[in-house]
Amino acid sequence: MANRETPISALRTDITPVDLFFVRSHFPVPGVDRSSWRLSVKGEVDEAQEFSYSTLRRMPQRTVRVTMECAGNGRTGFKEVATGELRWGLGAVSTASWTGVPLSLILEKAGVKKGANQVIAEGADEGHEPGTTKMMNFTRRLSIEKAMEDGTILALKMNGKVLETQHGAPARLIVPGWYAMASVKWVKAIRVLSGEPFSVFFNDTKYVYVKEKDGMEVKEPVTELRVKALITDPLDGGSAPMGSPLIIRGKAWSGSSNIVGVQIDLGNGWEDADVDPQTSGRYAWTGWRKKWVPRSRGSVTISVRAADRTGDMQPFEPMPNKYQYGYNAVHRIRIDIV
Repeated sequence: MANRETPISALRTDITPVDLFFVRSHFPVPGVDRSSWRLSVKGEVDEAQEFSYSTLRRMPQRTVRVTMECAGNGRTGFKEVATGELRWGLGAVSTASWTGVPLSLILEKAGVKKGANQVIAEGADEGHEPGTTKMMNFTRRLSIEKAMEDGTILALKMNGKVLETQHGAPARLIVPGWYAMASVKWVKAIRVLSGEPFSVFFNDTKYVYVKEKDGMEVKEPVTELRVKALITDPLDGGSAPMGSPLIIRGKAWSGSSNIVGVQIDLGNGWEDADVDPQTSGRYAWTGWRKKWVPRSRGSVTISVRAADRTGDMQPFEPMPNKYQYGYNAVHRIRIDIV
């Protein structure tokens, strides 16, 4: 299994280089041959379909820039330790330009039957999760509405180059605005279903917010990225000279809407930062910056928070949940003014 964070210093660019893009795998990376690979589409459709890699390449392509974040990103920021979960820092997030076939076109070719309300995407990777013995493929469920959105694609390219195996080749489902577990790698099957939500381990057992209510566990599937801002420059533990202008920079993103504001606290209250126009679409992060001239020596805490168009703003502390998903507390670093 491959799991690798992106260095914070590599998050300064609008597009993350392929070799530095974070990697999350639940099971061993499967060996999939493009020439023999097939994508099956079945279930509540007029006619089951099968697509080869070459067929997908000849279909109309769409390019979307998407910020992808692991649902467990920032887990080290929680006070408690979630047993059996990866202790991610803040580097399980990256942005790439993805090119591929809109999933809506594939579903339209199969003909979605009236009343179908969900899509199941199944990857070729398989194994078993800790505490389980049954072999399973990595599988995720999404609504038919999300599946039919313009930005939901089966990506064949990443940053203009043929998709690499570690990132899901031959084809990876890209679900913009949702945490990265929804963007299933090594996709081999799409099933269209109707009725009650089909039970999927990675929708109903894991990748759920579990909270206590009236002595009972309440589960809510993890979906949209929570609003978040990250300081990429300076780095935590760094230093800056007194009296010289320091440009504090970073990235901000949200799954539900555009970023409308970023604020910084340098010890004297919140001040607005300058936010770049979100010209790459609402599913990609945007840059922000703040010029500051430190006037005294010593250790300084820099805090940042973002707000999106829906009114959501980063909380001061993370919202507790059993598996510690969706960390988006105010980001803080400390630097020395020398």
